[in-house]
Amino acid sequence: MLNVLFLDSGNASHSLIAESILRASGRGRFQACSAGCRPAGAASREVLAFLRERNLPVDGLRSKGLRELTGPDNPSFAIVITLSEPAAVTAGECTFHGDPVVAHWHLDGEDENEPGEPSVWALRDSYWILSRRIKIFTSLPHGKTTRLALEKRLHALENWQ
Repeated sequence: MLNVLFLDSGNASHSLIAESILRASGRGRFQACSAGCRPAGAASREVLAFLRERNLPVDGLRSKGLRELTGPDNPSFAIVITLSEPAAVTAGECTFHGDPVVAHWHLDGEDENEPGEPSVWALRDSYWILSRRIKIFTSLPHGKTTRLALEKRLHALENWQ
């Protein structure tokens, strides 16, 4: 099973959506986690409701910081996917256990550190973009290709809208 980390600014919406989608679509093959470089402190109520409406898993989803997942007692990540520019910078400065493949899937939208809940339209856009990218991601030949080939494929997914 491959451990995958979705890293975003606040870990209140985009990264939680990605974690939930991968939990549902990657059962048995992937262990999904998410974190924020500047955690919001709580998962967005709108995001949790949005995910429940789509019958996606929300158990255990919460806003957490990167430090919580990168300590010596935590599993190593095979893949780290950043979803915002601040997260990409943080990932570049961070030492992860296991030397993971790091890819950046920038998402346009509301800044997770802004006060208030994300709009329904922003959630829908993020959900559909992430759903398509994760569907392709789960179909990649993980463990059957070179690291460089996997990195190229993961980076190419940033352009999928």
